[in-house]
Amino acid sequence: MKLNKSVMAVALLVMAGGVLTACGNTGGGNNSAGQSGNAAGNASNAVGSAASNATGGSQAGSSGSSSGDIVIAVAAPFSGNESFIGPRFLNGVKVAVQEINADGGVLGHQLKIVTADTAGDPVDAVPAISQIISTQHPAAMIGPSSLTITSVIQQLNSDQLVTDTLGGTTQLDKMNFKYIFRTTPSDSQLGVAMAYYGNHKGYKKVALAFTSDDAAQTLVPPIEQEVQAHGGQVVANVQLAPDQSSYRSEIEKILASKPDVVYTQMDPQTAGTFISEWQQLGGGNIPFIGSDVTAAADFQKAVTPAWSAQHLTSIQGSTQGGTAATEYAQFYEQVFNGQQPVTLSNDAYDGMNIIALAMLEAKSTDPTKYVDYIMKVANGPGTKVYDFKTGAADIAKGESINYEGAGGPDDFNQYHNVTGAFEAVQNDGNGNEKSLAQITPQQLLGY
Repeated sequence: MKLNKSVMAVALLVMAGGVLTACGNTGGGNNSAGQSGNAAGNASNAVGSAASNATGGSQAGSSGSSSGDIVIAVAAPFSGNESFIGPRFLNGVKVAVQEINADGGVLGHQLKIVTADTAGDPVDAVPAISQIISTQHPAAMIGPSSLTITSVIQQLNSDQLVTDTLGGTTQLDKMNFKYIFRTTPSDSQLGVAMAYYGNHKGYKKVALAFTSDDAAQTLVPPIEQEVQAHGGQVVANVQLAPDQSSYRSEIEKILASKPDVVYTQMDPQTAGTFISEWQQLGGGNIPFIGSDVTAAADFQKAVTPAWSAQHLTSIQGSTQGGTAATEYAQFYEQVFNGQQPVTLSNDAYDGMNIIALAMLEAKSTDPTKYVDYIMKVANGPGTKVYDFKTGAADIAKGESINYEGAGGPDDFNQYHNVTGAFEAVQNDGNGNEKSLAQITPQQLLGY
């Protein structure tokens, strides 16, 4: 591996302005998501200090014959403005690893987790991920998020490290990297799902209020397209600079357009200021439809559960209706003392299970060997399985499997992307989430 050259190439890419970012967009968001950045950092350090190196194999991995534990890296923001994302990734991996280790591990080895803090910054992600690869030699990586993946994707692929990136950036919709997979549906699908819900509610005049970062703006084109394609009209489109002291002029522009609904994604701090002024300026009963970000506990706290219960519907990856989702919720409650799964954790859980099952199928933890089995265990054909234990037992009997995930079918297309189901959710006013409607992949196909 020529890691140093990879890092130099990525650094040049970042300096040239080739950094692409986008939001994460799937999973069951709820009360336990709202951890502080400090708490997230402490959690990541605690897990990281427990890890040991996997020996043998390439720099970015280990073979099935090596001694010691199999190291799994979780790369995500545990600090910075997006620090709430890191624990979501980590929680899903923790649940999967506990289940896998309880079943005897992979090829006689236990899994251990190490973390890399990308700080949600493409520049910071480069040294953080380079260091964890060179010092910990992980056999796989969950993350980084789509906030930072494009600054390190070339490095991860050239280092031959199987990576399950999480997040919805449309820049990965047609990626062509052997070692990179994504168990999160694209934002192009989330945007369509948001418009689908609004269109079926009968909203014709719509306003868009998204922060100016790429993570939010990537949702705007599919919403505009689907609204207009089904007889609607975008009457206002404002970009919000994050974390400003006032959004009075932007709010006045929206209110002057007299929309039926406002589509939105903004960070919690921006949302707290925006919604406070929105109410002061007479926003009244105009409904909001938000992305999965707006379902998270930190966002709900910023806008208040009372306001959210009356005015906000969030569209997120579905957590209902499948055996895998039900099992995952049970496993999650056991690991996290009765808490419900948080946004994106189910996709991290699925990615970890698929990787572990591929290792069993390949009879190796070497990424260059088991990478060819990722799509075999995820797509089938074979017996549908919904957790690691069942899949491992079938593989041991020589049977082919088709893993069905907690976040969706997890059938990868030619670009290593998946299609997911979505649901409309709302706060009940007491901080609890209730499901309003399910949106299936079949409903969105060709919509």
